[in-house]
Amino acid sequence: MKQSGLYIHVPYCRSKCIYCDFYSGGASCADWQQLTKALLKELHIRRRELKSSVATIYIGGGTPSLIPCDEFRHLVNGITLEFGGSIHISEFTIEVNPEDVTEDKCRVWRDCGVNRVSMGCQSFVDSELLAVKRRHNSKSSIDGYGVLREYFDNISIDLMYGLPGQSVESWRESVSVAMDMRPEHLSAYSLMFEEGTALSVLRDKGRLNFPNEDECLAMWRILSERLRKEGYCQYEISNYALPGKESVHNSRYWYGNPYLGLGPSAHSYDGIDIRRSNPNDLKRYLSFYCADSPTDTAVGNSVFYEEEHLSKEELAEEMLITRMRLAAGMDTTEYEGRFGILDKQRLINNARPFIDNGDLIYDGVLLKLSHKGIMVSDEIILALSM
Repeated sequence: MKQSGLYIHVPYCRSKCIYCDFYSGGASCADWQQLTKALLKELHIRRRELKSSVATIYIGGGTPSLIPCDEFRHLVNGITLEFGGSIHISEFTIEVNPEDVTEDKCRVWRDCGVNRVSMGCQSFVDSELLAVKRRHNSKSSIDGYGVLREYFDNISIDLMYGLPGQSVESWRESVSVAMDMRPEHLSAYSLMFEEGTALSVLRDKGRLNFPNEDECLAMWRILSERLRKEGYCQYEISNYALPGKESVHNSRYWYGNPYLGLGPSAHSYDGIDIRRSNPNDLKRYLSFYCADSPTDTAVGNSVFYEEEHLSKEELAEEMLITRMRLAAGMDTTEYEGRFGILDKQRLINNARPFIDNGDLIYDGVLLKLSHKGIMVSDEIILALSM
C-alpha cells in the first residue's frame, strides 16, 4: 500500500506578493493558538481518511516560518500524539521566507523533527524582488541560507524567471549566486499570471515590463545547462536535485499517493478517486473547528470540506498531467492496467507525431518528454489527453 503524506496550510503572510494566488491573510491579525487548535482538531476528526501510514509532512502556505516557536512545538507535539506518540517521518519540510530565519527558529524546527527546509528566494537581484513586492532582499536570502546551513543538510530554494524587469544577464547572476550556495534542491518556476492577482492587473494596465518568450526560453536553458554541469538532475519539469535529494513528499503527489491536507484551502486525495478541498475561508474554518462543540465528521454530521469523485476520464487526464512532468515519464503498462488497452492505444497514437519529431521518447514501455520537448510540455500533454 502506498504511504500517505500530511500537508498543513498556514494561511498567514506579512504581505502579499503581487503574483501569488495562494490563499492567505494578514499576519497582523493572526490568532496562532486558534489556528493550532483548529488544525489539530481537523486532524483528529479526519485522520481515519488515511488508510496507510504517514511518511512525509509538508508545512506550506502562506508563510509557515511566521509560526511562533511555542505554537510550532504545540502543533508538532499534537500531530505526534494523534498518531499514538509514534510516527516515523522520512521527510518533514517547512517552507520559510528568508527574513524569518533565526537561530532560535532553526533550533525549534530541527528539534521538532524538520529535516528539510524550502526557502523562497525567487531572485538575487534586489530590483526584481522589489518589483514583485517581496519583503526580503538578496542579502537576507544569503544570510538566511547561511543560518539554515548550520542546522539542516537538506535545503531547497525557489527561483523565478520571467519577472518584471528581469533580463537574461540578471537571471544568469541569480543562477550563479544559487550555485555558489549549492542547495540540495532547487525549484525554478516561470512567472504565471493568475487571474485576479495584482500582477495581472498591472500587466493589463501596461505598468510593468516583462521578458519576452524567447528571453524566458533562454533563461530556462541557462538554468538547465548550469545545473546539469553542477551535478543536479532535473527530475521534474520545474525541479532539480542533487542525487538522492529529490522531494519525497512532492514526488508522491505526482505518483498518485494519498495525502491529507489540513487548513483553509488545503486539498486531500484518497489515492483512488476521491478529492476533498477545504474552502478558502479562514474565519469559517476557525469557527467550524474551534467551536465549543465542534462538528465531528466521525459521527456523520456536516463536513467542512467539499468532495469530488473523479471519473475514469478525469483520472486518466490527471495521470497524464502528473506523470508526464517527471523525467522518468509514464509507464504505459500501468496506464493500460488502469484504463484499458484501447485507452493505451489512443494515447500512443496521440503521442506518435511528438515521438517522430523528437519531443517525446518512447521505448515500448516508458513515454517521456525529451529535453527539447520540455518547453512545449503543455501543448504535448493537452494533445495526449484528447
